[in-house]
Amino acid sequence: MDSLKLLVIGNSFSMDTMEHAANIALALGITKLHFGTLYLGGCSIGMHYTHAIENLPAYVYYTNDGNGWEETPDYCIEDAVKSADWDWIVIQHGTSGESRYTSVESYEKLTPLIQYVKERAPAHTKIAFNLTWMGESTRQHHEILSYGGDIAAMRAKLEEVTKQVILTNPLVDRLIPTGTAIENARTSQIGLLTRDCYHLSMDKGRYIAALTFLACITERCIDAIDWVPQGVDPYAKAVAIESANNAIRAPLCITPSALTK
Repeated sequence: MDSLKLLVIGNSFSMDTMEHAANIALALGITKLHFGTLYLGGCSIGMHYTHAIENLPAYVYYTNDGNGWEETPDYCIEDAVKSADWDWIVIQHGTSGESRYTSVESYEKLTPLIQYVKERAPAHTKIAFNLTWMGESTRQHHEILSYGGDIAAMRAKLEEVTKQVILTNPLVDRLIPTGTAIENARTSQIGLLTRDCYHLSMDKGRYIAALTFLACITERCIDAIDWVPQGVDPYAKAVAIESANNAIRAPLCITPSALTK
């Protein structure tokens, strides 16, 4: 595979995940790429579904053919889905309003949303779900506070819900364990991976997310990748590769890092 066409229906977590994706894809030998990200801050699965069926131009649409991101405002899901011969369309949950992603109820529109997408996408297009990371356990955030500050309990609930509503959904072809990779990296000496407790840092956090995302989608070996963004030193690069590989091997289990500085 030297080409990849991929669309993410998402939010700010998708922007974090996709920021470095094109550079990583090129480094993995994918010479022809077309990436799209539909962005609306905080947008949940339920909100995505509402915007889809009402055909609302609620998103900023970012596209990248390997030469940087370009943006188009006031875009709707249907137009993005029909705009290319997508290999993959990825769904991203949000965490605002009714979108507590640790509740089964917040996924009730997942199947209808995927059905909407599949009715408009090419027949060969596969569907993936991008798993979000936890907030930093050292900070206060409304999601963590909803569990009384017990991030371990929140993580266990997310694992339970993911097994129940994602892994058993016949319309989801692949779970992308981006969140697990971030959790794996947090067991190392890499330091904080977010810029505001929840959104990923511009360098290390976003690199781990994109590396995991591309490794999972393409099934290519990332061990010898030679591209890193500014701010990622050799230790952080090694942790990123290790964390991504471990997440793909064990998508819902935190694997402690074996790397020390």
